[in-house]
Amino acid sequence: IGTTTLALAVVSLDEKKIIRVHTRTNPQRKFGSDVMTRIEHCMKNGVSQLNAVLINEVNSMIKESGAENVRELFVSGNTTMLHTFFGVDCSSMGVFPYTPAFLGPRTEKAEMLGINGVQTVKSLPSVAAFVGADIVAGINFTDVPENGSYSLLIDLGTNAEIVLFSDKSALCTSAAAGPCFEGANISCGMSATRGAIFSYSENGIRTIGDAPAKGVCGTGLVDIIAEFIRTEIIDETGFMECEAFEISDGVSINQADIRQYQLAKSAVSSAIITLLQMKNVSFDEIENMYISGGFSAKINIENAVKTGLLPKELVQKCVAINNSSLLGTIKYACEKNDLAVYIDNSTYVDLSANPIFSDLFIENMMF
Repeated sequence: IGTTTLALAVVSLDEKKIIRVHTRTNPQRKFGSDVMTRIEHCMKNGVSQLNAVLINEVNSMIKESGAENVRELFVSGNTTMLHTFFGVDCSSMGVFPYTPAFLGPRTEKAEMLGINGVQTVKSLPSVAAFVGADIVAGINFTDVPENGSYSLLIDLGTNAEIVLFSDKSALCTSAAAGPCFEGANISCGMSATRGAIFSYSENGIRTIGDAPAKGVCGTGLVDIIAEFIRTEIIDETGFMECEAFEISDGVSINQADIRQYQLAKSAVSSAIITLLQMKNVSFDEIENMYISGGFSAKINIENAVKTGLLPKELVQKCVAINNSSLLGTIKYACEKNDLAVYIDNSTYVDLSANPIFSDLFIENMMF
């Protein structure tokens, strides 16, 4: 359950094989584009509306999947999404000290949750209020580094979750990147669906489905800004002389879009460096940098580095995973391996009170 996207996989446990995958937009978006606006909605109106639209969409996806005699539905997502899925009030995560009603795994009878065609629902555990089961699933999917080295997992969604981990410990945090990586809050932004510009260079544009351009999705935005830097359409401060620059007929990027990206990329890159500095880990000690999230499969790593989203020192260690939350949940469903090890050794870092992050955030706003 992503803040923006839902993904359902039908898995044959006998064959340990994915049969099919269905994706939908999270219908909770009408109540707010990020977790904080959903929490605010819950504070004012209760959890019932958020829960009802989500359960209804999950039921629709299960029906569409055609799966029958389903024993178990395994669920991961950020902590807020899991609260709304189980119909639990998430208001306490909207005020200091941001305390969730639950973090551990939950098991419920599907009928008690209003879910059809399934016997039992099981959720993966979360780490903290803003580092959820989606990250636990992601670590579960990756290979944990050995011999004292570290890996980074960066889930570039509406709420960018980042974890620096070894075989002994994990340091994790959440950076308020905003939804621009998923095409939201951008003047001509859209999700990665048919007609979205997903690639841009001096040679032209590429759209999903080779359809006429309707807007720009996350990977396209990264490419566009990288090209703007190369051609000096924007300067190092992000300033653009023209009001808007046309990318394609009816699709343009304006100054506010540039600022949205600067805020997002600075939040992510500053969070990465903060974790490394806190753990006193050098770039050389990083074995892999896993990039997950809706747009990871098509992201141009060189352009992400050019815009300052990712550290240039780790460009050769980058591994893209389309949906580490879903894949890690599938792995758990098949193997039932112990996830407690990822929770017990994890420490959460609150960036809002971190002086290292504050200094880096201002510095990394520049291109």
